[in-house]
Amino acid sequence: MTYEEQVEKYGSISKAARAAGIPATTFRDRLTRELKGVPQQIHDAKEAPRGISAEELLLKHSPEHKIMHAAKETPRGTFYVESDFIRRIGITGGYKHIVEREEFSDYRGRAAGSVFYWGHPDSIASMKADGVLR
Repeated sequence: MTYEEQVEKYGSISKAARAAGIPATTFRDRLTRELKGVPQQIHDAKEAPRGISAEELLLKHSPEHKIMHAAKETPRGTFYVESDFIRRIGITGGYKHIVEREEFSDYRGRAAGSVFYWGHPDSIASMKADGVLR
């Protein structure tokens, strides 16, 4: 339905904007563009909300899943200091008990001075074999 049709249906720009779920100024701008010949379509505000997949939900709310996903995506030959790796994926604190789990041991290694690095399992294994990481 066009913006012009929405105004006719609701009787005013403000009522049509409220029904569309957008600010009246935005609605007015889009109506103006439409009247100048730039096609504009209004999307029904009552469309069913888009759901999210289980994977998206886990990536949004599960720190364990975020860490595992990021670890699996780490390219070979690239290493990240643990704090930078965790910050890069958006976790701000309370992660120590998670990263110390056995399931992450292939993705992290400790260098001299208690600095932990994260990387691809093959790269970590190689550095452990060379004695650079433990």
